[in-house]
Amino acid sequence: MSITKTPHEVPTPRLAAPSRGALTVACAVTTVLAVIASVRGEAAAYAAGFAPPWVAVVACALGVAGVALPARHSASTLISWTGVTLLSWAAAGLVFDIFRAAAVLGVPGLPPLVDWLGLSLRAMALTSGVLLAAATLRRADRLRRPGRGWVVAAWLCAAPYPLLKAYWWAGGGLAAESSGHPGSFPYGEVVAFGLAAVWATALAMPVRSSPARALLVAGGWFAAAALLNLGALAAFGTLADVLRIVDGPISFDGGQWVVTPVYASWLALGIVLGRLSLAGPPPRGHH
Repeated sequence: MSITKTPHEVPTPRLAAPSRGALTVACAVTTVLAVIASVRGEAAAYAAGFAPPWVAVVACALGVAGVALPARHSASTLISWTGVTLLSWAAAGLVFDIFRAAAVLGVPGLPPLVDWLGLSLRAMALTSGVLLAAATLRRADRLRRPGRGWVVAAWLCAAPYPLLKAYWWAGGGLAAESSGHPGSFPYGEVVAFGLAAVWATALAMPVRSSPARALLVAGGWFAAAALLNLGALAAFGTLADVLRIVDGPISFDGGQWVVTPVYASWLALGIVLGRLSLAGPPPRGHH
């Protein structure tokens, strides 16, 4: 394959792409854990609203089937990305598992009660999703380099959560029960999401130094992973609750519906950061 670049395209990353065998093993382990979780029955109370185990089984089946099809098959890409999407849902909530596991080790924060089987399942679902996404991208010859619209999208997606927290701090009553009326201005949220938007901007700017490029890409992927995990939990969890697939804690009383699209903006910001990190900063002199 030619690696000649055009101003608007970058070669798809190939060296980091996993083998089909690694993906198959990861999906097999994920499926076994999902079956065990299904047999176990009810999970820990804090996992109410998380994806049911069968989602991981379906996602793994789609993923393996998608990459088994010829690369140019019309349905291969659609099936594979559907698998990635469902695996993202199956992994949603892992951040809370990790915080609870940290509490077991004495780190203050969430209660030290962990659904260890659920944590293992969600960790393997995340692993399978990353491997499947990489394998799917491996089949594409080129990806268009993201334009300025992606940077604008990052700033727009980073705004809703800090604005909502500031609105509650100022005494706003819409969905205020969800906030507990914060007593101080949300400096942390403003800084964190502002940094995410600035990072997205930096990922789209030409960078000459290889270490700086590597740092920007690594930070972008880290932020994207956290945002995607939490955002997927909000977006898919709400949809599943509305459709009665799960019995989650979602409530639309008292204007609390506004919380769902705000948290869903985390998912959108994670997608934007992931796309910008995948392309990486263009080399100096790129136009």
